[in-house]
Amino acid sequence: MFAIFKRRLLKNWLMILGWGIGLGVLGYYLFNIYNTFFQRDVNLMELFNAFPEEVLAFFGGNVDLFTPSGFLQLEFFSYMPIVLGIMVITAAANLISKDEEEGSLELIVAQPISRAKVFTGRLLALILSVVLILAIAWSGFVLGANQNEFDLSPVELAQPFISLFAILMVFLSLAFLLSMILSSSNSASMISGFLLIASYFISSLVNLDEKLEGINRFSPLKYYQGGTAVESLDIQKLVLLLGFSLAFILLGMFIFEKRDLRFGGSGGFRLVFPKRAGLEK
Repeated sequence: MFAIFKRRLLKNWLMILGWGIGLGVLGYYLFNIYNTFFQRDVNLMELFNAFPEEVLAFFGGNVDLFTPSGFLQLEFFSYMPIVLGIMVITAAANLISKDEEEGSLELIVAQPISRAKVFTGRLLALILSVVLILAIAWSGFVLGANQNEFDLSPVELAQPFISLFAILMVFLSLAFLLSMILSSSNSASMISGFLLIASYFISSLVNLDEKLEGINRFSPLKYYQGGTAVESLDIQKLVLLLGFSLAFILLGMFIFEKRDLRFGGSGGFRLVFPKRAGLEK
């Protein structure tokens, strides 16, 4: 399993450095931008208040731009679930199904190694890749905060990234589960991406229409804290998101171990479930 984990992690090195350094540099310069905003708070507040509520709803709703938490939410954490979510969804949907469709997974499982070890090694490598991306990005934020003498500790800056990690795990695990049920990785990616976008829209529009709150309860992004986690991290929301992630992963793993391998990737939306014992002669 360690060999699979190591090989997959090394395969992700370009993705880790590219995303991590890019987001870290962005975070570093955000604090310079914040200082500029703070020095001109009067004029910018008037400009900020001139934005329509419909626009602000998609960037955290009623946030105070001139507080660190509000600024970070508006300028970074409000849209990171979409940006990084698409990346993790694609990676998770291809975690097993891509090799199935190409016919190479048969050669791997033919070796004296269980499906569980193949899956676990690849999954841990993907999760660690996400952690490393967020850790590199967090280091950029820490450097930017220290350079600009912000009264934010590394722990406080880490809290929004923990919340971001939790919401990414939900859609990562969901994409993997769907890739085990649907007949192709493309179908799993498309549906998971649609659910991510739908969750983003619902959680944003609820700031404009309280009638959507009933639907918003089932939206994963309702439990995403984003930049507001700088002030306080809600452990209950965190546990809820990680709990659903674990459930999706275990269910997907169960289906992968019980069903037959697929080859060629037939496409479409044909559902694939594990066969019950006794149905085959």
